[in-house]
Amino acid sequence: MRKLLLMLGIVSTLIFITACSEAGKEAKSDKKSELVVYTNQISGDREEVAKSLVEEQNFNFEVVFVQAGGGEMKDRLIAEKNNPLADVVLGGSPLEHLALAENNILAPFTPTWADNVDPSLVGSENNYWPWAIDTVHYTYNKDLVGENNQPPVPQDWPDLTKSEFKDQYYIFEPSGTTGAVLFASMLVRYQDKNGEHGVSEEGWKLVEDIYTNAVNPAPQDWQEALKEDVTGGFIWGGGVISVARDKNIELDIMEPSVGTPFLPALVGKIHTGNEEKMENAEEFINWWGSADVQATWGEKTGQAPANKEALEKIGGEIQALLDRLETQELDWNYIYEHMDAWREKMALEYAQ
Repeated sequence: MRKLLLMLGIVSTLIFITACSEAGKEAKSDKKSELVVYTNQISGDREEVAKSLVEEQNFNFEVVFVQAGGGEMKDRLIAEKNNPLADVVLGGSPLEHLALAENNILAPFTPTWADNVDPSLVGSENNYWPWAIDTVHYTYNKDLVGENNQPPVPQDWPDLTKSEFKDQYYIFEPSGTTGAVLFASMLVRYQDKNGEHGVSEEGWKLVEDIYTNAVNPAPQDWQEALKEDVTGGFIWGGGVISVARDKNIELDIMEPSVGTPFLPALVGKIHTGNEEKMENAEEFINWWGSADVQATWGEKTGQAPANKEALEKIGGEIQALLDRLETQELDWNYIYEHMDAWREKMALEYAQ
């Protein structure tokens, strides 16, 4: 009898363990898979907008955003090439995506909204696509410049090197996309094949003086600082609109005579080799760049959609800003060729 009871106990235990194991497998299979999105687009209040849109869509996978600057994002993706951790790269300029394409990190793909964007901004092998058009600027608080005992209204980058602007503005480092493109927009005006990294001494002197006059250390909350602590600083076009609105300050932008950089924000699918994840990536990109989603995103963030249908839906301040500006022609291949060396020089010699 004791042997029988012992055997029955062992069988019951085995049944219980098996049942738990099967339940665990079932629970695991019910859990949503993750879609990891590396992005430089959800800092500040934009994170809440992005997560709200994702929640409304209710994908059958969980979207996990990982925020990083454009340069850092690119470096991480290249370092992880043989063991990809991300499925989508959302944001970044041609600087980052040209490097990702060169390293065979992006998979060719044609989104459903392809006909609604400028084909000249698409990767040569359809491996990245524009979903937004940012302009990048020096912005200033209109109440803090142009009056007696105030710095003058800046017209071009050399103005910021004057003594009146000492400790009057912040800058973004070129490790991020906005900082990189703004510094590039200065340096390309001083191209010199015999100069250091393709730039004349005059060009490097301008950058050095921009750094010297900038607030050091840069304000941690630069948006709040624009109220009264600084007169201006680096910003993207959507930020001009959203920061002015959210902080209740009147901002304007400097308009150099050579024009303003127009910067496409790009999206690409990572070549992970995982068929399910790559299908999910396509679903996410098709949704993200669609007219309805981009119209909502643009209205809430101030960022101009690359999707022409979405831009028509928005109009207003965003359209007015784009219409106001002259485009600075940028040789992206030249900038890409030199940007790593430019970033290194600025980090080693000028960074605060």
